[in-house]
Amino acid sequence: MIYGEISHSSHPDHKLKLEHRERPYNCDGCKELGFGSRYTCEESCNFHLHKDCASPENTFTHPFFPGCLFHFLEIGKPDRFCDACGRDIKGYVYHCFTEGWDLHPSCALLPHTINDGETKLVLHREVTSRCHRCGKKELRKSAKSWSYVSTCEECHLHVACVKEILLENWEKQHLCDGKFERRAKTENSLAIESRDSKLHIVLQKKESKPGKLAKFTKMVKVAITLIMAAVVGDPTALVATLIASLINH
Repeated sequence: MIYGEISHSSHPDHKLKLEHRERPYNCDGCKELGFGSRYTCEESCNFHLHKDCASPENTFTHPFFPGCLFHFLEIGKPDRFCDACGRDIKGYVYHCFTEGWDLHPSCALLPHTINDGETKLVLHREVTSRCHRCGKKELRKSAKSWSYVSTCEECHLHVACVKEILLENWEKQHLCDGKFERRAKTENSLAIESRDSKLHIVLQKKESKPGKLAKFTKMVKVAITLIMAAVVGDPTALVATLIASLINH
């Protein structure tokens, strides 16, 4: 077998090759968005898998669910949502048969801490403060979302809200009439700067505190970029730079 080339049961007719591309993709395993490294069909079938979806762990444990053993399933039960981000389960999933928990593979592997040298974020299962994007502690009564909170406790972002920001910006800047193309730079498609954004409202409230708005805004943008890179399963410097380009226009 050639290094970086695999056969996979979900795409048996062709080999999959490990590649790194700047173009975002939808993983055909978990059905979630991905950036950077992925396994791609060599025959141009537009078939892609996250690296972790291509070679998953059969079972694993998570510190947020002590005593639970999660099993990797290619097909989960219908009408289920991820207990990390609250989004629907549409493909590959880690499932706990004992307690009924479900996790997207990308959510299951989120790092407990993210640190770029200036901003340090810690993953929490439950939080006491409101998300700076949606203004809520919980997504809805039936679903919660894990959150990343800065060690200074100034910045708090739901994993689900960061996924939403990523999807909104990708769709607005790169999808037009079903085709992948970049829209005009004059179009303001930055979700965190839109007038109806809850994050924008939070920033407006902080304008009354001289000298803190610019610092807070920078910290939030850095935090969003770092979390996005972790969420898409490729937290490398290159991917972080590509993601930052989506939110810094």
